[in-house]
Parts: sequence; C-alpha cells; structure tokens
Amino acid sequence: MRNIHFPGPLQMRTFYVVAFLTIFIGQCHSQFRPPRVETTDADTVGYTFISSDSNAISLSGTLNPFFEKLMAQRTGGGKKISIVHIGDSHILGNFLTHEVRSRLQREFGDAGRGFVFPYKLAGSNGPKDYLIETNCRWTTSNCQRNLAAETNYGVSGFKLETNSSNGELTFKLRDTATSETKLFSKFTIFQTKDPENFELDVKDASSTQSAHLYLEDDYSRSFFFDKPVAQATISARKSDGIQSKLVIDGISIENELSGVIYHSIGVNGAKFMDFARARYFARQVAALEPDLIIFSFGTNEGQGNTPAEYLLFTMNTLINKVKEHSPAARIMLTTPADSYLRGTGFNPFLSDVSRNIRQFASEKGYALWDLYQITGGEKSAANWKSNGLMSSDSVHYSKAGYAVQGKLLYQSIIKAYNAFVESKQ
Repeated sequence: MRNIHFPGPLQMRTFYVVAFLTIFIGQCHSQFRPPRVETTDADTVGYTFISSDSNAISLSGTLNPFFEKLMAQRTGGGKKISIVHIGDSHILGNFLTHEVRSRLQREFGDAGRGFVFPYKLAGSNGPKDYLIETNCRWTTSNCQRNLAAETNYGVSGFKLETNSSNGELTFKLRDTATSETKLFSKFTIFQTKDPENFELDVKDASSTQSAHLYLEDDYSRSFFFDKPVAQATISARKSDGIQSKLVIDGISIENELSGVIYHSIGVNGAKFMDFARARYFARQVAALEPDLIIFSFGTNEGQGNTPAEYLLFTMNTLINKVKEHSPAARIMLTTPADSYLRGTGFNPFLSDVSRNIRQFASEKGYALWDLYQITGGEKSAANWKSNGLMSSDSVHYSKAGYAVQGKLLYQSIIKAYNAFVESKQ
C-alpha cells in the first residue's frame, strides 16, 4: 500500500497546472503522427557479417499489449510506456540501451531518463549521461559479489550506505559527452523501510526548491518538484536517536510527460540467479510500472560450462519472481552476442547457453531477440574484433559495437511494432 501525501493549497494548484501542461504538451507531441514508424539511415548498420534480414523478435505477438500502448501514445498522446531492461555489464554501461532509448523517445515521446544509480561511488563503471556529487563517504556492495542464498539487494542490484547524518548525494542530468542537460520533475528514491534510516529531504540548490513527498510505501518514496529541475540533492536528516544510516537502492528520474521511459539496470558479472537471490528486486521493479521487461544475461553463464538444467532453473526463478509483482508486464529474453572465453580464445559454451535461452523462451511462450544468431553466431566475435567493435578484453564491446547492437534491438522492436500496426488496419 502506497501512502499519498497531499501538499498545501498553493502547491496543489501549481501541481495541477503543471500536470495539465505536461499532459497537453505530451499529447501535442504525438497526436497527429501516423501510427507506423519509418526507420532512417541513422538507424541502420553497415556490416555484412550481421544478419540484418533475420533481425526479428520471435513470438512478438506476446508483446501486443505493449505495442497497443505504443500506438495509442504515438497517435493520441497521454500514455506513459515503461520498459525495464535488466542484465549484466553489457547493459550497465548504457551504450546499447542509450541507442534504443533515444530512438524510441524520438518516435513516441520522452517521459524521462529512468533508472540511475551512483555507480562511480560503488566502484563500478556506469552511464555517462548524468553526474554524481557527494559530501561524504559511502560503502557499497552488489548482488553478484554476495553469494548468500538470499540477499538484501533491491532494484539496482547494488546497495549504497553512509553513516553521515548530514550526508548529501546530488544527481545532475548533464551528459558528459554532449553537455546536454535535461529537466525532470519526479524523483523516486528506492530504499526498504527501516527505522534506522535517516529521514530524507530532496531539494534543488540552483532553483532553491524543495520537492514534496507525494507517494511512499515500504520500498520507495516519490518526490515532486513544482517546477522542472536539472538536478536534485538527497539530504539525510536525523529525527530520531535510533537513526544511524542512509541506505539507497536506486533512483528513478521522470519528467511527467507522456512517452517512453527506458530503465536500464545492470551489474558487472551478473547472472540470472544473482538478481533472483535479491530479496527486494522484483518488488522494487514493480514500482517502475513496467509494460515490457527485457532480460539480457548469458555472457557470464557462458564463461563456464553452466549445466542446461541449472540455467533453465535460474531463468524460471527470476522471471517468476518478477511476474509475481508485475503480472501485466510483457516479457522478452535476449541471447548474448558471441565473445571470447576470458583469456583463452573462442568461447565454446555460448552456443549452448544461447540455445538453452531460445528453448526456454519457446517453451514458456516469451518473446525472444536472438542476438547470438543475428550477429553471426559461433566464432562471429572474430568479425566484431577485426572491425573495432570489441574492447581489448574480447568479452565486452566497444562503444561503437554496443551502438550497433542497440540499433539492431531498436530495429527489431520497430519491425514487430509496425507488423502490429498493419494487423490493425
């Protein structure tokens, strides 16, 4: 049960004015656009070793409710479509997901940046389209490093903690590559309720605004700014003697416009089971109100000879937990692109991992994007490497390589979406 906090009369008046304007703008953005989406030259890739003709989503009909909502937004506006993309280091860096996010938001509207986390403070790589500042020390851990049968991690798979009673953490939506700044008005903090946690205030120093707490439950708190901002600071506030820490599982940033919000969540080295073991993960994912959940694992399972039975068990465990809390969400799995076995040459296990993911998706009736086959299949990593599309470790890809994969995923979604549109006409 989420508690709703009602602000005062002036704030309420401002809130409704802003809500009306954002809905109106969102509808104007979409209402006269034809339902079909045309891809451009910028959305295509030019490598002959990639099987672009076979770049399609299997069982795409299972995604029809998702496509229905996309079409309603494109032609009439007023809809928010939430996509949650979960995976390992390939997803964590945001290079692949950035390509998909920016293109979907171009065609269906931009509802905000989505999920973010201070990965730098956690000693991890992360996205480059926002900045983090703090005035205190933090400790951190993640679900991949903790091997307990059940762990206390939430939506990010990471946990950030400080004992500073005046600790602050600032998020700035400024892209380090382009210096582009984006605005937002909704700021959701994920943390499990604990009497030892400090109270939280959310403010923007540049506009001297304090955000209003509007919704809260045992796993998250949502704050709203009266006017859109480009940054927000979380401030700890001690109000009780028992309070001794501030723990954060993640943040979601939205602008309250209609359109697509694309959340990307990843942990270096993660496997299906690492997120399945995270006690609060599925519950907090539900707060993102997903219409589509994409699971992109397999590379790390493929770094060892993972038994098929165990892989199928881990996939089923994670997806069932997520579906329990997000029953309306559509599910899509992806296979991993080919890569090398760390330090020893071609990976002999990825073919089996990909086949097992395909088999699981087919048997369970889930949509599947078969990146392994589309990108060339067994030993195709040699082509990626010779074309400068892989990193020096031969397991990860270069920024250009991830951009190619992101374009391919976008193309497959649009192909399936356009087929849905045509079926309606």
